Amino acid sequence: MSRVLRGYAQNVGRRASILLLAAAASACGGSSTAPSSSSLSGTWSGVVGAESRDGRALRITWAATQNGGRVAGPVMLTTSPALPPLTFAGTLDGMATGTQISLTYTAPAGSVPGFPACSAFGSGSAAIGQDTMTGHLDVTFVSCDDAGLQTPANDSLTLTKQ
Repeated sequence: MSRVLRGYAQNVGRRASILLLAAAASACGGSSTAPSSSSLSGTWSGVVGAESRDGRALRITWAATQNGGRVAGPVMLTTSPALPPLTFAGTLDGMATGTQISLTYTAPAGSVPGFPACSAFGSGSAAIGQDTMTGHLDVTFVSCDDAGLQTPANDSLTLTKQ
């Protein structure tokens, strides 16, 4: 093989090696603190107002589905045992950005059996961890006086992915 062809072949080989190394390095990428696109989908359960006295904390179960940054799904908010348990069937919608999520809760009138005018709504935000969300959700009950409900003494929110 001539000296020119040998030099050309070596040069092409070096370029191919460099391209392969560059491709491998870019595939590794840096670490990201943002959750993966499907990491928030699933069943989450926890408590709103965990340190509330007089049993005013609310248990929460959320069947979340993530589509891009939007996380939404049906949610059940249930009063703690100090009262006869009441369950609010509603929706919890969120918008995840990095390791934070903003939340909006809605349970329309008619969602609580035996209390047709009773409804609830709320909003808050949480930090997203590995299979956890911690933050706050401020819940307000509307036309629920006959149910004897009181809002939790605080709005702390803790959720764990099941």
